[in-house]
Formats: sequence, structure tokens, C-alpha cells
Amino acid sequence: SADVGTRLIGFFAITYLARVFGPENMGILAIGMAILTYASIISTLGLPALGVRYASEKKCSTSLLVKRISLARLFLSVISFFVVVGVLLIWIKEQNIRNISVFYLFSLFPSALMLEWLFQGMSKMKTLAIGRILGMSVYLLIIIGVVSYSQNIYWVPIAWSFGLLFQAIFLWNRYNYYYKPNNNNKQSSSLFEIIKQAIPFGISGFISHSVNQFPIIYLGFVSTPESTGIFSVAFRLVIFLLVLDRVF
Repeated sequence: SADVGTRLIGFFAITYLARVFGPENMGILAIGMAILTYASIISTLGLPALGVRYASEKKCSTSLLVKRISLARLFLSVISFFVVVGVLLIWIKEQNIRNISVFYLFSLFPSALMLEWLFQGMSKMKTLAIGRILGMSVYLLIIIGVVSYSQNIYWVPIAWSFGLLFQAIFLWNRYNYYYKPNNNNKQSSSLFEIIKQAIPFGISGFISHSVNQFPIIYLGFVSTPESTGIFSVAFRLVIFLLVLDRVF
């Protein structure tokens, strides 16, 4: 239900943006989001999947696990941000694409604080669903409330970051409600040991995201933003329809 809700809200958002911006600006946004997806591979490195496994096994302190995973993701997010910004400054000459991409990259930091993996591991699916729908709703409301002209394009990545931040705040609030600090002796792996263990998950994530996002990146280099925008909107429609498969 959360997947249906978030994809439906995302579909409304992309439809509204397509009507306001047209193909060229939609292509710029699509390239920025694709670059963010690749940056997210570095910043997550499979840590959420590893966190789900640890949380479900309940072999270590929840508070210590949350601290280690969150710190590891923040550490990797800082590295990812500066590495990708450096690449953008060197390779991307189009100012709008470069600026939009940098604005999208700021969302790495609220994403690093996301506790979805914990609630998934603890089977708190209702909390997880509410958080996702609230985050996407904030994103959609900001877009509808602020974006009305093509000059407002920079508000789209800002709205995306605020949606993720709102979701992260909600999940941390629920975490403080469900899980009280404890002084048990269970230990989790060290910060760098957790990162090392997550690398295989990160490699698999890189492969899957490469398949999905590479066409948009490639079109951004060999074609025009208009073509990229048309492809992106059509691709988002297909992704929305695939929610029927995700239900199962």
C-alpha cells in the first residue's frame, strides 16, 4: 500500500511538473535525479540492507546499531557529495544541469539519517508506510505550492530534500517512541567493519541502478534535454504501472 501510495503521489508530481516545465526542463531534472541515484550508491553502499539483517536478527543493541549505521551513511554521504560535485564541475558544462544536480545532491544528508531499514527489520511496516507517504506528500505539496513557472525549477530538488527530511524526522520520532535507550552488553560491528560488510550489497545496488538510470545519463550526453525529458516522463509512467508487480 505504501508503494502504491508513493508511486501515485510521484506520478501526480511528475505530471504536474511536465505540464509546467515542458520537455527540456524535465530532461534537466531527470539527469539531476539520475546523478543523485549514482551518488546514493556510494552513500548507502548496501548499509540499509545490512541494517535490515542486523535489526531482524536482534543480536546487537538497537541504539548502537542505529548509531553505527547512521554515522557510516553520513560519512559516506560526505565523501559521495564532494566526489560527485567534483566530477560535475569537471565534466558538466551546462550550468542548469550542473546546478540542479548539486541541489539534488544535498538530499544525500537527510537520506543518510533515514531509519527505514530499522523498521523494516523490526517488521514495523505500518510506520514505514506512513513515513513514506508523508515524505512524498510534503514533496508534492511544496511543488504545487511553489512551482508555477519554469524559473522555479530549482525548487524541485529543494522540495525533494524537504520531503526526505520530513520522513526522516517522522521515523526518528517513532524510533524514540518505540525503542528506549538500554544498557545491555550486546555489541554491533565497528563503523568501518560495517562499511566493509556492506560492500557486496553496494555492488549489487550499483548493478541494478546502472540498468535503470544509465539511459537517462547517456541521453543527457549524446542527445538534447528535450529528448531526455520525453524519455524520462514515459519511463516514469512505466515505473508507476510496475507497482502492480511490486504488490506481490
